[in-house]
Amino acid sequence: MNAGKHSGLTRGIDLFNSGRYWDAHEAWELVWMPDRKGLDAGFYKGLIQIAAGCLHYTRHNRRGAVNKWRSGADYLRPYPPDHQGVLVAPLVDSVDELLDAMKRREWPELTMPSIRQE
Repeated sequence: MNAGKHSGLTRGIDLFNSGRYWDAHEAWELVWMPDRKGLDAGFYKGLIQIAAGCLHYTRHNRRGAVNKWRSGADYLRPYPPDHQGVLVAPLVDSVDELLDAMKRREWPELTMPSIRQE
């Protein structure tokens, strides 16, 4: 991975883990856009979608959160348990737990996932 791509990934992770989901989304989009058809396209789309889901959750938009989390996790599922230094499997597992919690009738008080690196 080139240095610019790696720094964009890392910047997005730092922003995401500090709760700045829109900014993380934007950082990852800058890395993804030049290579939208590349081998890592689904990886970045997954991260972007999960960040968007977290933003929707903070705005109490159940439908938006569920849709984005579901699509984000689905984009990440084909990647190995870790990809580009990101522990993908625990992130997908966390999102699956969020999706299960959102099935409740009442609004669930959830802790947003964090992205861990190797």
